[in-house]
Amino acid sequence: MSELETPWAEPEGHGQAEWFDSGPFASGAERLAWQQDEQPWSAESLDGDAPAARARAGEPRPASPFETPVQGFIDTLAGAWTDSARSPGAEGESEVPGCGGPVAGTPPLIYRTSRTDRSRNPWVGKAQTLLNVFLAQQKAGTEQCTDQTTGTRQFVVAMRPKLLAIGQDPLGVDCIFGEGTEIATLMFQACRGLLRDAKIGEKTWPELLALDVPLPTPTPTPTPPPVPAPAIRVREDVWTLSAANPWHPTILWYARAVGALKARNVPPSFADPRSWRHLAETHGTSMPPSAWPSGARWRQCEHNSWHFMPWHRVYLHHFERIVRDEIARLGGPADWALPFWDYSDTSRPDVTSLPPAFRSTSWPDGGTNPLFESARGPDMNTTGRLSSTIVDLTDAFAENAFTPSSGPTGGFGGTRAPVGSHRGGPASQMGVLERIPHGLVHVAVGGDSPPGLMSLFETAAQDPIFWLHHANIDRLWEAWRRSRARRRNPSSRAWLDAQWTFGAGSTTTTLRTRQVLDPRQPPLGYRYSDMPVTPTPEAEAVGDESERVEDEGEGRPPELVGTSEGEVALGAAVSTARVRLGRPSGPARELLEESRGLPKDVQVFLRLENVTGTRVHTSGVVVFLNVPPGGRPADFPDRRAGVLPMFGVIETSRRDDTHSGSGQTTTLDITRVARALATSGQWDPAKVDVTFVPIPDARGRVQQGDVKVGRVSVFYA
Repeated sequence: MSELETPWAEPEGHGQAEWFDSGPFASGAERLAWQQDEQPWSAESLDGDAPAARARAGEPRPASPFETPVQGFIDTLAGAWTDSARSPGAEGESEVPGCGGPVAGTPPLIYRTSRTDRSRNPWVGKAQTLLNVFLAQQKAGTEQCTDQTTGTRQFVVAMRPKLLAIGQDPLGVDCIFGEGTEIATLMFQACRGLLRDAKIGEKTWPELLALDVPLPTPTPTPTPPPVPAPAIRVREDVWTLSAANPWHPTILWYARAVGALKARNVPPSFADPRSWRHLAETHGTSMPPSAWPSGARWRQCEHNSWHFMPWHRVYLHHFERIVRDEIARLGGPADWALPFWDYSDTSRPDVTSLPPAFRSTSWPDGGTNPLFESARGPDMNTTGRLSSTIVDLTDAFAENAFTPSSGPTGGFGGTRAPVGSHRGGPASQMGVLERIPHGLVHVAVGGDSPPGLMSLFETAAQDPIFWLHHANIDRLWEAWRRSRARRRNPSSRAWLDAQWTFGAGSTTTTLRTRQVLDPRQPPLGYRYSDMPVTPTPEAEAVGDESERVEDEGEGRPPELVGTSEGEVALGAAVSTARVRLGRPSGPARELLEESRGLPKDVQVFLRLENVTGTRVHTSGVVVFLNVPPGGRPADFPDRRAGVLPMFGVIETSRRDDTHSGSGQTTTLDITRVARALATSGQWDPAKVDVTFVPIPDARGRVQQGDVKVGRVSVFYA
């Protein structure tokens, strides 16, 4: 069903104090309710003895919290209270507002159930109120736990994010023993050295009642009128937000939502389409299809073609909707928008580092920071920065054609290809933006030896910074399109009608490329905070002939004129390959014969074919032409031909259902460099030397790897 036809269906029970997912993969989930047990409260029916008492009564034994994980899909456990607890006027009674009566007499055994009765138990409300006192003390650091062992402290700290993930910190006092009350009970029992059975009975009640405080009369809070979300949401620069506050509300709510989505992870299948891993596996996965949950659309990333940018735009939109929905459920702003990481702003040196909130192991809500990932490159979680080579935009913004109609390069956006045909080879070429900064940033952040999360297709989307990186790539697409009036997206129906589907069940998003070309319009409805509305006068200026936008049918077919001798190994040191050149026999021949140098109308291309490897040694390799013997390539910036990224080399070197195993092929337009060399007398029509310089990591080092170029070739057109 098209996203434009109907909004997502909310899971049943959404918005209540205890929220449970009834999505397409939550089969067997039951409504959580309370059961009234007519059996009197005896010593053998309390806390750890409750299962035995219920077994003698012929009732099924409730599942232990340690048999069923404490998450939103738990659908078993039980609770009860005695008639005496409901008798008004008993000694010591107190009123729990909104729970249908006072608490009085002997406290009952209460715990969680899966039966259909939704009665509200005032004793549960009492327990929830006292557990909130415990949670507040524990958060403030004033709670003195009886059990001070390391294991117990780790257990209590680990349970806190689960409460936050379901919006139950503090607990909602609704007098129903739900998931939040269960988690808080486990935390309290652990702290006091009690049996962790999530049941409040004769051992737990005395400890809990010691926290008793007079119950204040609640003042009804007037419901504010609903504030409609703005028509266009604004995606902000994360470093601009961080400069004011490292935990700016936009960043903090993102962290809370990420924590909530991670709490939905249920290995090994990660079936919930709103879980963190389910969303990440959509980009790439190492799991075999036989292990995927029913209906999963995984390993769908479009790369090495003109579909790269529109596919990721819809992917971000799908993710952003789920995050925004989660933030609203947690009480956050309904107009939240995904920030972007602008690492290419040369006026702000700090922006080449990860934003502070992504480097810190702690965060304001306590426990482990959901935005922190240890599987990142050297020093990237401390003082590491991306080099200027990695974040440079010169090559991308020098391209005028999204997809050139002639010539072997990928232009700005990549070569033509059917949907799902990212199998590598000469016919599949990534656009310059996909190479740099996109590919280089991936490996620079993730690291190369060993590769971290961001360095591989299969794991990249598991790092929370992935989404901000791709928001920036999406922004750069818009910036490129708006920078010159002649820069346009493809008009081919094969590109416009490509359809992208994400998610499953009620969380499915289906859109075509033609629906997402203007992000300000529905169904997207966002803009970037620094996006110009109209091109500047400078951007309207007409470029020189070498920057023309090619029309259909223009250009000559490229002709191979020389290749390297065998493979070229790319190691930690600088390496050079010589390409012997011959005379062309096609249309370029006459032009070359009429000129002593390199004619103005001849184009020159350098193709790096079948780049393969199982272990990369750098984020990318800078390619130079004709560096003098003994010279430092960095001293000859005018001979720089382009950049070869390592992102995707490992995956495309493996033969599987999405890749041919032939590695990646990149074609660089070296016409401008070759023409400058010819003008200065440095271009030899019989040969060209190609030098490969690995980009150091954040520590200034280059690792050892096994990457090689199958063949280096030169074409004239």
